[in-house]
Parts: sequence; structure tokens; C-alpha cells
Amino acid sequence: MTFTSAERAAITAHAAVLGLSADEYIRQTAVDRALSWQRERDAFQAMAQRRGCTVEELVQRGCLKDDVG
Repeated sequence: MTFTSAERAAITAHAAVLGLSADEYIRQTAVDRALSWQRERDAFQAMAQRRGCTVEELVQRGCLKDDVG
């Protein structure tokens, strides 16, 4: 992976504050983002299934309103 000088400096600085190497910081951050994405995807799929529609239909504007009154 290639980072700009500014990106590398930011990664190195934040990793140091956390007591991690830059490589470990990048690994942990990537894993966290991937797992968050999977949880969000799974939640949307479950919500769509409960409502009897597709995820695409669910996220269309206005589709996430509560069915009240």
C-alpha cells in the first residue's frame, strides 16, 4: 500500500499515541471498518426481509419512515 507523506505521518502519529506500529494500526483499522460494514449490511438485510422488500427498496428516500398513523 502506498500512502502520501501526509497520510503516512498521520498514521504513524496516531499509531504511536495508541502504542501500535503503523502496520498494526493499519491492520486493526481495516478489520474494524470491514466488520462494521458487515454488521451494517446484515442489519439492512434483516430489516428489508422483515419489511418484505429488498435492501435497495429499503434505502430509497422515505422508505425508512416508521409506519405510524
